[in-house]
Amino acid sequence: MITVLATLFSYSQTKEIIYADANDSNSNYYIAFKPEKQAEGLLLLLTSFGERPEIAMNETSIQNTASAKGLITVFASLQMGTANFFIDSASQVTLDHLIPMLQQKYHTQNKPFYLGAFSLGGAGVVKYAERAYASPMLIKPKAIFAIDPPLDFERVYYSLKETMRQSKTEVALREADYFLKRIEFEFQGTPYYQLKSFHKLSPYSYSDTLHTNIKPLVNCPVMLLSEPDLIWQMEERGRSINDLNIMDCSSMINSLKLMGNKKALLVISSGKGYRKLTGKRNPHSWSIAESEAVINWLIGQ
Repeated sequence: MITVLATLFSYSQTKEIIYADANDSNSNYYIAFKPEKQAEGLLLLLTSFGERPEIAMNETSIQNTASAKGLITVFASLQMGTANFFIDSASQVTLDHLIPMLQQKYHTQNKPFYLGAFSLGGAGVVKYAERAYASPMLIKPKAIFAIDPPLDFERVYYSLKETMRQSKTEVALREADYFLKRIEFEFQGTPYYQLKSFHKLSPYSYSDTLHTNIKPLVNCPVMLLSEPDLIWQMEERGRSINDLNIMDCSSMINSLKLMGNKKALLVISSGKGYRKLTGKRNPHSWSIAESEAVINWLIGQ
């Protein structure tokens, strides 16, 4: 393992980069932000699809707020680097091993563990929490949050098919083409032929009337955040409300509340979504999560 250290004086924290393989700087590595004093807990953050930890850490200030509150924050790149699908078995097994390793390394075994992510990484967070709360063998996060995650991949699949039929936006068409193929690979077919696979692997499935996968989360504090800017999505991406992850987020939180989870929270923002590195408007961004509010909510659970 290789460790690269750099001190960040402005936030009284230390940054270190850990590579599992000295010859691989693209996958199985993480960037940790350690508070100046003894850590009071661990926050593991997953990126979106196609995003490196180095990018994610510059799109949010969550790690700075967490350090001020005494938490170690880790941005992780899993086994496939920027191509991780996060809810697949390989990614989940990687998390199964990574989490106890991080707790041992940073001496937080008996301290709160939190889990958060953006976009597709958020789907992986919800999936892991479902598994952890259903199994005594896995480490349970005290609370989780996910920023605009896709959760119902049956809905996502048909949304992408509609995009391919109607959209005239190059960005949307390119994304739809890739993810249709990737979803068919990960789920071993389409929802029409493999609906059981979609129900089993998706963190949440609206058409599964029993909502089987989220049942273990009835006792888990869950915060989902979204910024459904319909006008921007229609004008810039050619998308309707049915194409947005707010559909999954609102449905899942509502289902959890109906199951009795009093700590299931949906946060809707407006006008906060921007990519910090480019300054461009995008409601699907890390920035819709206010760092202070998220961290205070986590440690308050």
